[in-house]
Amino acid sequence: MRPLPFILLFGLTYAVSAEDKPKLWSLERLTAPAVPQEEDTWARTSIDAFILAKLHAKNLKPQPEADRYTLIRRVTLGLTGLPPTINEINRFIADKEPKAYERLVERLLEKPAYGERWGRHWLDVVRFGESSGQLTVNDDKPRSNAWRFRDAVIRALNEDVPFDQFVRFHFVPDQKNKELGQFIHLGTRLQNNSNPNDKQFHRLDDMVATTGTAFLGISFGCARCHDHPVDPMTTEEYYQLTATFWDQVKEAPQASRKRIAIEITEPRVLRKGSWSSPGAKVSPGFLKVLSRKEDSHWRGSAKNELAALGNWLTDTEHGAGELLARVIVNRLWHHHFGQGLVKTPNDFGNQGTPPTHPRLLDYLARRLIEGGWRLKPIHRLIVTSATYRQAATANTAPLKIDADNTLLWHWRPNRLEAEAIRDSLLAVAGVLKLEMYGPSISIGHARKEVKDEPNSWRRSIYLQAHRSAKHPTLSLFDPPDYALSVGARTTGATPNGALFALNAPLVWELAGHMAKRVQSEAGDDLAAQVQRLYLLVFSRPPRTEELEIGLKLLGAKNPDALRHYCHLVLGLNEMIYVN
Repeated sequence: MRPLPFILLFGLTYAVSAEDKPKLWSLERLTAPAVPQEEDTWARTSIDAFILAKLHAKNLKPQPEADRYTLIRRVTLGLTGLPPTINEINRFIADKEPKAYERLVERLLEKPAYGERWGRHWLDVVRFGESSGQLTVNDDKPRSNAWRFRDAVIRALNEDVPFDQFVRFHFVPDQKNKELGQFIHLGTRLQNNSNPNDKQFHRLDDMVATTGTAFLGISFGCARCHDHPVDPMTTEEYYQLTATFWDQVKEAPQASRKRIAIEITEPRVLRKGSWSSPGAKVSPGFLKVLSRKEDSHWRGSAKNELAALGNWLTDTEHGAGELLARVIVNRLWHHHFGQGLVKTPNDFGNQGTPPTHPRLLDYLARRLIEGGWRLKPIHRLIVTSATYRQAATANTAPLKIDADNTLLWHWRPNRLEAEAIRDSLLAVAGVLKLEMYGPSISIGHARKEVKDEPNSWRRSIYLQAHRSAKHPTLSLFDPPDYALSVGARTTGATPNGALFALNAPLVWELAGHMAKRVQSEAGDDLAAQVQRLYLLVFSRPPRTEELEIGLKLLGAKNPDALRHYCHLVLGLNEMIYVN
């Protein structure tokens, strides 16, 4: 009999059997929910019917559609990570024909910037880093070709490669997508003087844990030392997964100059997670709760163990494919609305939060699968919904019922991520370089910072993701930990961000570029300058009081008034929020 796992709570130890563990919703088969029949002219897509059903049950009403200026900024930042250009704004505002918004969405989905925006989100999930992550700073050196993985992700997303195929390419890529195969080795390394046995299982754990979190929202790593205390996964299954990656890890039998033998030369269970306490041998295998066939169903027909893993992950009939679909559509929802239908996008286990709209989540997952696993149609469905197009509101009464907006009764402003903030600053100043792909721009190392200077003014996804160096701009706005899979970033207001807007040399420099741009495009008329500045930065014309303030500031007897005014506008909160 397998020993029971233990949970330590408040100093007391409890044995937990598999039967005692809570039933896990995410492991159930996808339902086939019918679209609710809600009589309401507000709805635009099937998504809205699911949202309305929940709102009506709580006697809540959604908000009307936001104005066009708000919508174009929201959806352009959401799909491309850049603010709309003035030409794009004018084109959308002038389009009075039906489906103008839908045509805007189609244009945005075809822009190369879409792949850069959503590629950055995916890089967070797969713990993309371009240095080894060794704790000894001098050894944390850049990896020369890691940028090729980033480029492969951007290309695949722009081409709308079916997501199930995209996932399989992370394990066994074809020639065109060969760089996606770097996924397995993107993780950190232990320092050179570490025991090679520790290095070996550190890497295996990274591969297994990241695979579970990134693709299935399950924390596989918790089962390394004992049967998972909360979710239905055994230690044996964990080590079966390490066996799948076994041939990918070849550590030299030495620590610095000292020779130390590799103790475990074939896949085994490690008692208490220690290589010094090897247990029974194991063969590659998968989670039983996500398998409706024996492991041989995938292993017998695959050319290698990694191919079998990819096939199991994407098998919607007998394997983990339905959970894979739930996880990815939730990630899309999370980035569009600031929180997912499951608020813990990296944890679909019992320690995560259950979905606020389980029927909608299953509906979207089914739409993805039935649509050939293409992500762009799901983006289209989300951003064309009335739910997404809602205005914000100052009405506080509904907060008593749903303070967190989990029912989506209004649009809740969300702060942009670090990369989108920097990219937007460069874009509105007119200095962003839009060339794509190629080697990353160095950001120095832990003992030598670089400045954010013109030769680096490309989109931030092309800045080197160094694990021990900090970029002078991105580091102020909660960048991800490149050593771990990150499903949701922190995006709150920070004192550092405010001080950056007030004092950073970069912001003053960009204000100077912006002043020249405004002067060139708007001429000497002060009102035209204010109008142009607001369209560039906030994608909308100024309100009456804002125009009056701008005219007053520009009319001051200061030869540098326009630059100072541009600096003030770049520091406003609206610059870094999606409203």
